[in-house]
Amino acid sequence: MLRLDEAAQVNVMLNKDLGVNLTIVDASELFLSRLEDVEDPEQKRRIIGNTFINVFEEEATKLDMAEADKGKIEWLLQGTLYPDVIESISFKGPSATIKTHHNVGGLLEDMRLKLIEPLRELFKGGRRAGTSNRLAGRH
Repeated sequence: MLRLDEAAQVNVMLNKDLGVNLTIVDASELFLSRLEDVEDPEQKRRIIGNTFINVFEEEATKLDMAEADKGKIEWLLQGTLYPDVIESISFKGPSATIKTHHNVGGLLEDMRLKLIEPLRELFKGGRRAGTSNRLAGRH
């Protein structure tokens, strides 16, 4: 569900340039199969968010077992921005949800990972255009 060549760009930036031990998983068939015949945009966003967490937690569990000496993966770090929050959640007053973003309203309520969103209160001008990076954190 990434833009064309985005996975390769993120891999170069994080893995090669910054030395982050990054695992890339191609779950495109799973995403596409779950989205097949779904027309409602809100339902699609929930499916994307839920599927992302399903895949992420499954891969985190595999890494936990394979690399037990490095500690358990407990955190999901994602680049949620304030416009995503504004559009997804009605805080108070007569405002309405514009559209739910998969990284705000589409996440599973029973996630085993703790969520970190350091950019949540920033607008788009404060980040590099065209990215939506999510990383795992070990504790």
